[in-house]
Amino acid sequence: MKNIVLWDVDTQNDIILPTSKFAVPGAYKLADKFGKTINYFDKKGAYIMGTVDAHIGKESVPGTRDENLPLHCIKGTSGQQKIKSTQGDILYVSDAKYEEEALNKILKEIKEGKRVYFEKQTQCCSTNPNIKYIFKKLKIKEIYFMGVLTNVCIQFANSYFKKLGIKPYLVEEAIKGNDFKNNTEKDAINEMIKTGTKIFKIEEKYK
Repeated sequence: MKNIVLWDVDTQNDIILPTSKFAVPGAYKLADKFGKTINYFDKKGAYIMGTVDAHIGKESVPGTRDENLPLHCIKGTSGQQKIKSTQGDILYVSDAKYEEEALNKILKEIKEGKRVYFEKQTQCCSTNPNIKYIFKKLKIKEIYFMGVLTNVCIQFANSYFKKLGIKPYLVEEAIKGNDFKNNTEKDAINEMIKTGTKIFKIEEKYK
């Protein structure tokens, strides 16, 4: 799986665990599948990357249903940490713009087997300016999405990577959305498929 990335979206305690007020309904039931998906792609030699929310206050999207989101994933708290099944040897990259020399050090560690997660304070991973450089240098051609929410952060990421010329896939067993008025998970999946995204089912069903 050379030039391929598994992109793990926001599998963090505050977003997944049912004890959190911000938890995606039912997402905790996929915790084991999230971990097995990472293991599958890791064994295949894919790069393991993704995003984590790293907020310093309340997240708000003015004029939308997300204008007054509950406090979640505050940087440095236990709620911001990744759930146990998706933890590993991880390098976190902030959303501050890194110098090229610094990014090259990150690239070296990625090639040595480190997983890398890009911090974000919005629903769009495009707000982290370091992603594009890393993907360009690694000559990434395909990206496989797992995590949450299918119809929010995954859909935004899907659009972003398509613009970079990268072919996107949704890992069917390892994505979870939340149905909102006029924005359901099914509708989001269908829209992504219409614009070229493919559905991927893991071989041997995690055996």
